[in-house]
Amino acid sequence: MNISGLSQNPPAASDIQVINRAKTFVLPGKCFENRVACTWRRGNKFSIYSRSQTESKIPSDKNDDRILNIRQDILLFHPILRKLVNESNGTYLSLQKAAELSKNLDNQVEFLKHSRQYRSIIRVCIESLQDAASKQSDSIEKNNLLTCITIFYSIECVWHLCEILYIDNVPGDYILPFLLEWVRFHFPCHEQTAAQLLEACERGSEDHPEYWDTVIGMIVQGRVDVARALMKLHSDTDSHEFKLVDNSLRSMPIYSVYGGMSTGEFTITWKHWQAECRSKLTSRAVASQPQLELIMRLITGDYTAFESILPKYDSWLDILGGWTVFTSPWARKHDLRAAAAACAGMRGATRSALHDLLRPAVEGELHQVIHEIQQLSDNGWFATHLTDILYHCGKLKVLDKHQVDVTARLRDSLVLEYGSLLMEHGSLWSVGLAYLAGCPPEGPLRAELLMERLPLPNETKALRVMAEAEKHGLINVVRTVCACVGARHLSAGRAGAALAWGMRGRSAGLCARAAHAALRSYGRDTSLPARDLLPAAGAGLLLHHTALLLGKYCDFHRLYKNREFKQAGKLLISLITSKIAPDYFWETLLLDTLPLLESDEPIFSSADTFEIMLCLELRPGVLDGDKAELLRLALARNLARSLLVHVSEE
Repeated sequence: MNISGLSQNPPAASDIQVINRAKTFVLPGKCFENRVACTWRRGNKFSIYSRSQTESKIPSDKNDDRILNIRQDILLFHPILRKLVNESNGTYLSLQKAAELSKNLDNQVEFLKHSRQYRSIIRVCIESLQDAASKQSDSIEKNNLLTCITIFYSIECVWHLCEILYIDNVPGDYILPFLLEWVRFHFPCHEQTAAQLLEACERGSEDHPEYWDTVIGMIVQGRVDVARALMKLHSDTDSHEFKLVDNSLRSMPIYSVYGGMSTGEFTITWKHWQAECRSKLTSRAVASQPQLELIMRLITGDYTAFESILPKYDSWLDILGGWTVFTSPWARKHDLRAAAAACAGMRGATRSALHDLLRPAVEGELHQVIHEIQQLSDNGWFATHLTDILYHCGKLKVLDKHQVDVTARLRDSLVLEYGSLLMEHGSLWSVGLAYLAGCPPEGPLRAELLMERLPLPNETKALRVMAEAEKHGLINVVRTVCACVGARHLSAGRAGAALAWGMRGRSAGLCARAAHAALRSYGRDTSLPARDLLPAAGAGLLLHHTALLLGKYCDFHRLYKNREFKQAGKLLISLITSKIAPDYFWETLLLDTLPLLESDEPIFSSADTFEIMLCLELRPGVLDGDKAELLRLALARNLARSLLVHVSEE
């Protein structure tokens, strides 16, 4: 892992950001000179500490208890790029639905729409980064933003080319119009100068220092009409040489799939046109104008002419469109490989990071494309989404005779890694969950493990985690969250809240502990927690018999408060005879019978009275002497009254 340098005097626990360049640093403090240990933490983090901390049983001043926490610097966690992550997630999920619906159909139009959505999201991100960079005063942060702009500009450039070559259904595979559009969009080296010259529309524009470079640039980009318009601004535009070149450019054949001309017919016409251009060159009709002669050499596909202008451009990618226009204007997708090889092989052609990304894309080596884009420091966003859409388009075919389903496994591994990365962020974890949950069977399992480790600082976060888990069918996560939050409430003495979370998570153990805590609290404080919750608990009370006891006991208090003494008495007797009450609560149940035993009219029948007497005798240690005698006296009097009532009724 690449890590940055540490400060000389770090605090007891310091977070050190990871950068993209490998860097060696020296651990501060003599405690790290020997016996250094390292352990992984959650996500892409690890801690460095001295082993003497774990082995020394006796505290010593010589032991340094500092822990250095090392973390990776995640580019996607930048505030501006988080918008990219969220918006692309919506497109990703929409693409999965479209792929599922069109599993047995050829739905390239839908895939193309999603690809353009991805590119639109990237362009908006680049514009946001450019706006932020222009307003940034801090040089370090500005350089970081400019680095991000470079990365995502390259991403959009490569994606656009892959869209043309592998996603779009190009009519007849005629690639040239799309290739020229790609070159003009991503390599607009003379676009602004051409616009300024044409807007001014003044004769003598050749005095502009970039006039001829702009004219040749328009030729190389295949924009012949713009080049002719610029040539008309030259002072000698009416000369024989200019008219000769303008006529050659005007008469250049242009191939169209819908033009009604076959490839063979167009090839004959094209070669005839180029032969005429070469004859003009041979006759030295434009020898007096070197720039016009260069234009004639370019439109005839002269290799040395393209080599001569290559140093004026950043790379051979700038002239790829022009070389294709003037050497094979009928080119299909498979012909682009030869054109790229010819341009890359020119003397003076330089390689760049973008070259390493685009060359395998042109040559059809998608596995190499994926390998190269994984080296980008965008933390896997590009590799994941491009691989996914190519996989659904059926263009990603990785063949290996020694393995099975390599293509699907490649796509799944990238999605899993990207989703796991997002799960580390405090607000992007729900986005990461969407990637993991949609990649079974490993994805949901990994999501469960990661979600169980999410911090739950408050109930709002816990409810959100539960909602996301329920949406993706992660029931174990719901139970774990409820158990954690319930245990937190229970340790804080909030038995009612703990019971509510236990019922929500269907946790019998938590419900039992919360119910016991509530019953003990009532024994001490004579107040029942969760009195408002329990009447609406319903089937949740059946999770444990102690919770059921608590619920029924609350019903008893409600009936008693409403002066429904008969129903309250029946419920109390049922609780006593069920024998589900814990030992510490029997005193409360037996003493609750006293007010009902002393009521004006008998509440308990003789059979009920005998049941209370039996419980009192079988549990002699539940009530102390005075309370036991008082209860026995009340039971005897109630038994006498109930017998008299029974005799009178007969």
